[in-house]
Amino acid sequence: MQQNFTQNDILLYIYNELESEKVPALIKAVAEDKELLTFYQETLKTMNDLDNIKLDPTPSIVNILNEESRSSSLEIH
Repeated sequence: MQQNFTQNDILLYIYNELESEKVPALIKAVAEDKELLTFYQETLKTMNDLDNIKLDPTPSIVNILNEESRSSSLEIH
């Protein structure tokens, strides 16, 4: 029986949430379907790129946040 897999199935697989009995068939489908393979590769690359993003706020932003935090913590509710 031929099973059709979607991009959602690939995302489930990547996050290790795909039902284990479907994994071998998905791997085979990705190997045989260029569109699924492309989506799989692009998704992995995107996830890697997102993992490598480092957000460092400027010192002035940190100071503003600290000031806001101090002033709001002194408010009486």
